[in-house]
Amino acid sequence: MSVMSHSEENARYVIGVDVGGTFTDLFILDQETGEVVTGKVPSTIDDQSRGLVEGILRERVAFSEIATIVHGTTVGTNALLERRGSKTGLITTAGFEDVLEMRRRDRPQTWGLRGSYQPVIERDLRLGVRERTLASGEIETILNEADVITALKRLQDAGCDSLCIAFINAYANPANELAAKDCVRAHWHNDHITVSCDILPEIREFERVSTSVLNAYLQPKMAHYLGQLKDRLGDKGFAGDLLIVQSNGGVMDVASAGSQPIRTALSGPAAGVMAAKFIGKSAGFENIITCDMGGTSFDVSLIAEGQSSLAAQASIDFGMVVRSPMIEMTTIGAGGGSIAWIDKAGILQIGPRSAGSNPGPVCYGLGNDEPTVTDANLLMGRINANRPIGGKLSHLDVDAARASIRTKIAAPLGISDLEAAEAIIQVANAKMAGAIRIVSIERGHDPEKFVAMPFGEVVRCTLAR
Repeated sequence: MSVMSHSEENARYVIGVDVGGTFTDLFILDQETGEVVTGKVPSTIDDQSRGLVEGILRERVAFSEIATIVHGTTVGTNALLERRGSKTGLITTAGFEDVLEMRRRDRPQTWGLRGSYQPVIERDLRLGVRERTLASGEIETILNEADVITALKRLQDAGCDSLCIAFINAYANPANELAAKDCVRAHWHNDHITVSCDILPEIREFERVSTSVLNAYLQPKMAHYLGQLKDRLGDKGFAGDLLIVQSNGGVMDVASAGSQPIRTALSGPAAGVMAAKFIGKSAGFENIITCDMGGTSFDVSLIAEGQSSLAAQASIDFGMVVRSPMIEMTTIGAGGGSIAWIDKAGILQIGPRSAGSNPGPVCYGLGNDEPTVTDANLLMGRINANRPIGGKLSHLDVDAARASIRTKIAAPLGISDLEAAEAIIQVANAKMAGAIRIVSIERGHDPEKFVAMPFGEVVRCTLAR
């Protein structure tokens, strides 16, 4: 069955793309011959559209012959995990500036008495204005537009690139929010404006504010990336459909993805889960635990009796709650590029910071001096230094990886280089096992009745030895 969607007769290719924090993977289907080609190139962090286009060029596919590109991305996920979104301001109801920080009063560790949390918007960028809508939808206080203009000036002077508007009880009556939106559009310096009634018009103040704020936090980054990608593809002669995978496994157009990037937060892994469900069913397996280990994150999902689970909301990381229909998934910062470090208590930690593809792991030799999971695997002999995958380097620097692990991990812990490398792998494995436990045992499923189906960047790197 063809999925061509534009009229050119020579449009024969359908391409699936997953842009990760370290590598960009391509799946190219020739609809005329049925031939399938896969490709892998390093992600270009400065302009990720460049890596995607380079990957297509490497496979010698004419852009004018591409009917559809289906694009899954971890750009949003990685930006949230690494706290590398845009500087964002929040305008909210006076007196409710701390909803984002108060959360549900949960803790990073279930049994811990203490925990810390830093919202993506700092306290001085969360500003209150006079307005009030009651839970019944009645407007008790009409929006004070002078307050909005004053808040806008403060946020602009502070260098904010994105703005979120989220008023108390706006789900019951969005009139004040919409009035604020009109006021903002007349004075804000760009189009990166998120209004909670457009993102999540539902009860529950924290979830609504959190989802809206995270959307605003991602919007400039995602809109810029998609704009660059669309222009770059067009310059090469692409005239087909560019579809972005959503977190629920569906797709949307570029305009929708640019204005509501939070719906792409787990799109790369979601596409993988949909593929795993199809492959598993074809192979006779209906109970599957999928594991997607990329360069920055490790994503786990469960398929029971042939059906993937949908969740109303998810936490990308502690305190980062997204309430939007999505394939149920647990995401942790434990990818191949995740950095190993010693905390103040002298305990070895992995992630959530990642070396990405540039500079990448220490063994890339591109300037990073902090050891990663990939460096540990290389030192342990699990990756062939002379056969790196992805086309970026001809070999990997084992000595540099060893020196970094010795300086940053082995010496502070008083252990050997190999013991430190093994410890890094064990901690990463423990974090991954914990994620698998969350989606299986803690939800009443016996993991012995499931098969594991791993996929992703690092898996391919390891299996390609």
